[in-house]
Order: sequence, then C-alpha cells, then structure tokens
Amino acid sequence: MGRNEVFLFDFGVIVLWNFTAEEEQLYLSILKPFATNPRHASEAEIEDFHFQYDFSRPNQPRIYNDMITLKSGNPMIKLTISHGIAQSAKLTYFENTMEHEIVETSVLPKMMAKYGEVKLTRDDVLKIVGRLFKLRMNVNLVSNVLDTPEIFWSEPELQGLYNAIRGYLEISQRVKLLNNRTGVVSDLLDMLSDHLHVSQQSLMTRIVIFLIVITCIVASAEVYVKFLLDKATGHFV
Repeated sequence: MGRNEVFLFDFGVIVLWNFTAEEEQLYLSILKPFATNPRHASEAEIEDFHFQYDFSRPNQPRIYNDMITLKSGNPMIKLTISHGIAQSAKLTYFENTMEHEIVETSVLPKMMAKYGEVKLTRDDVLKIVGRLFKLRMNVNLVSNVLDTPEIFWSEPELQGLYNAIRGYLEISQRVKLLNNRTGVVSDLLDMLSDHLHVSQQSLMTRIVIFLIVITCIVASAEVYVKFLLDKATGHFV
C-alpha cells in the first residue's frame, strides 16, 4: 500500500499517489520527452490532496477537507478518485484561461460604448477573434472530457464514489459557470465580427468614393485638355 501509483489521462493530466515533491519532478522529467503540446511549467495546474488508510470501520472511502480516507488498497478505488481529480484540474485550467481572456478583452465593449468602434487595427482584432474562437472550441471539447467515463457505467459500484468526488469538487456547478462565460465570449465574438464587417463595408465605401473622385478628375482633365487643344487650333465654339 505504500507503493507509488500513477494514473495518466489522455486529456493531458497525470495523478500521482504517494510521491514526494522530488519524485514527482523526476517522474515528470521522464515523461516530458513523450508529451505532445506540453504546457509551460507556469501554466500547469496543480491540485494537492492528502490521503490516509483507515481500516477501523468498513465504510466507503471519503474525502473531507482535501483529505482522502481509503478503506483498502484497491487500485480501482484510486482510479475512480483520480478521474474526478483529473477532471477538476483540467476544468481549472480552462476556468483560469477563460478568466484571463475575459479580463483582457473587457476593454473592448467599453471602447465600443465610448467611441462607437474598436480602436484597434484589423490584424489585432482578427488575432483576438482567433483567440476567443479557439477558446470557445476548446471549452466545447473539454465538455466531453468532463462527462462520466464509460468505465463507471460498466462498474456501477464505483459510480457512487465517482459522483461523490465530483460533488466535492463542484464539477457540475463549475461546468455550468464555464458554459455561461462561454456565452459571454460568444457575444464578444459576435460584436467583433460585426465590427469587422462594418469596417470592411466602410473601407469598400471609401474605396468606391475614391475611385469616383479619381474618375471625375480624369474626366475633367480630359475635357480641359480637349478645350485647350481646340482653343489652340481655333476650333472651339
């Protein structure tokens, strides 16, 4: 029971049991060469829990005040708990990313209200649109990660523990809040898309006006030149 145990999840989260901080870093350094699209260490989300064994009563495993109490060394129990923790860590990453983007772009609606336009270059607006669109797509994809894993449908005795872990970590409430914030991002995307459309129309209008002015100038120049030529030859009326 004192052995180290590791659970790797295909959505980019690893849960380690009974590791010291030094052992964690060593293990992660071993895994790093095999990672795809690894996050910078400063972007990593870390959730710490303590655990203990208590064989005094045949109760179910429980978690309270971030202390996990186990009643056996069954690896399926640890897998169940690890799944909930991994989902929570993934959710935390997107919560923080969403919060950062909302704060970064909160000036845009204020700018629209004050000036009637977004005072940014078209390239800057397109970059913001790209970032927000990517974030919205990732949130939609992570919603699938946060669904109940199939293993708990085939192992119903574990589903109660899994639901309890999700309840303790408030995953369902946090997912709902994240989806609400995704709605804010969608509204902002619509506003920026409309701004780009209006800006494009405005640019096209200016180009058309410019071409009309150039055409008038050329036509006037032609008339004037013809007038001078006729005057020089004495053929004007």
